[in-house]
Amino acid sequence: MVPFIMGYSDLNKYVFRKDEGNARPDQLQALLNAHTYEEDFHWQWMLTDLEKLGADSSMPLSDATRVLRSADFSHSRRLCLELAALAAGAPTYAVFAMVESIEAVSITIFTHCRGIALRDGRECEFFGTKHYMAEASHSIKSPEIEEKSLPSLDDAQREEAKRVVDRTFSLFDNWSDSLLRFALESGDHERTYERVIQESKDLLPEAEAAAAAAF
Repeated sequence: MVPFIMGYSDLNKYVFRKDEGNARPDQLQALLNAHTYEEDFHWQWMLTDLEKLGADSSMPLSDATRVLRSADFSHSRRLCLELAALAAGAPTYAVFAMVESIEAVSITIFTHCRGIALRDGRECEFFGTKHYMAEASHSIKSPEIEEKSLPSLDDAQREEAKRVVDRTFSLFDNWSDSLLRFALESGDHERTYERVIQESKDLLPEAEAAAAAAF
């Protein structure tokens, strides 16, 4: 999940947030901008959870990169790229619909994460009540905004928003399936990482041969 969680921070900063300088953003974009700032720090809770879990074992940076860039983690990397591509050039109302869809996924996940604790009794922060409360209290979810700030869509706009929502949910469905497969197939994480690292190293001779053939 790490590539997506860290990448989602960048999505908020560089894709969903639109800073037009001195120009005032439209009403929907202003809501999106405010939401991206609320999401800014959530990834730090994930890093805190990793520290609590004792996941900071020593691994060379090159090997850690091989793990994060491996095929096993490809769905988490691709998810951010696919969402960025879907949002690129999309009208604000469609991006707003996308973000609301992502929020629906998030609140569903974190509803079920409440109360997850470590063996010493400490509760996780990213996968725990703290994150659930933060997701549930986003300003974008307030009844006042729903009643007063959201514009009406015509039939064509509604169809475009629906297309974006359906695609967003499809991407997350594929992502969650990949996470489940990885968990079921990787009971021994140390052996999994060793395999992934060796597979990456084994690619080097082939890559060098291909590069040499190109010249």
